[in-house]
Amino acid sequence: MDNILFKYFENRYNEASKKLSTPNKFGPVITISRQSGCEAKKIAMLLASELNKGDSSQKWRCIDKEILEKSAKELNLSISKIEHFYKGKEKSTFIDMLIAFSNTHVNDLKIKNTIKDVMVSLCKQGHIILVGRAGAAILQEKPNVLNIRLTAPFFWRIDHIIKNKKTHIEEAEEWAIETDKNRHKLFCLFLEKQPLNLDYLFDATLNRKHFNINQTVQIIFQLAKMKGLEL
Repeated sequence: MDNILFKYFENRYNEASKKLSTPNKFGPVITISRQSGCEAKKIAMLLASELNKGDSSQKWRCIDKEILEKSAKELNLSISKIEHFYKGKEKSTFIDMLIAFSNTHVNDLKIKNTIKDVMVSLCKQGHIILVGRAGAAILQEKPNVLNIRLTAPFFWRIDHIIKNKKTHIEEAEEWAIETDKNRHKLFCLFLEKQPLNLDYLFDATLNRKHFNINQTVQIIFQLAKMKGLEL
């Protein structure tokens, strides 16, 4: 009995000491960037379930809207204005009118910096899976982060968009091209440069044509272990 109690308090002490000795600890975080139609959100949810089968007391979770909500609250803006910024569109007359009637004027630079601060703050807590939001660009210098890119041939992605969105081919193609263009612009915005390609940001790029959803989840899970993330 004494040995059991001693072991219990020793473990508690070691856990507490570890937390105190690593005040600047970051992550673990997995970012998933994707081309349109690669079903990244489904993969992220299944990946979180797979990671949560482990013994860690902290549960993995996917974040998305939370970044929008916290950024909007910080800036005293509506979520729609933050979403508009994320879509990479020029301000419309309607958006200009909304800003004019806001309590404070907020320019794009302030929105960008607030989004970065909110994302880093949320991800610092660890056990986060982040889909999109230019996460690989914002967190590129952070430790304990795995950056994954999902890609696939254009018409493979169009087939999946048609099935998932229940739309026709012309609309699916238009949506895919516009969405991918805006996502690339968002990366360049947070990188503050126009790189020839974004490959250097990612630890691995997976072609979804060759791996189904469950296979993709297992590959990312193994890559996280191989990179040494504290799962």
